[in-house]
Amino acid sequence: MTVMRLTVNLEPDLYAVAVSLAKAEDCSISAAVNRLVRRGLPTDGGQREAPVGRTRRRNGILVSVGGAPITAETIRRIEEEDDAS
Repeated sequence: MTVMRLTVNLEPDLYAVAVSLAKAEDCSISAAVNRLVRRGLPTDGGQREAPVGRTRRRNGILVSVGGAPITAETIRRIEEEDDAS
């Protein structure tokens, strides 16, 4: 497999999600970002099935509409709760 090196600027909330996934799955941030990107791709070459709830496509990726957004603060709060238990 060929690995491409690329510098990407992530928004702070997306970086927090990638760091959280990397920590939870004991992998690198690069591996976490790869997993997150793959989750957004169709698996059968067609359109990816929309998850339950309201969604829309943004740049070809399904985006949840409604509910509270996941922010860096959300991730910090969840991690603090995990550490406390």
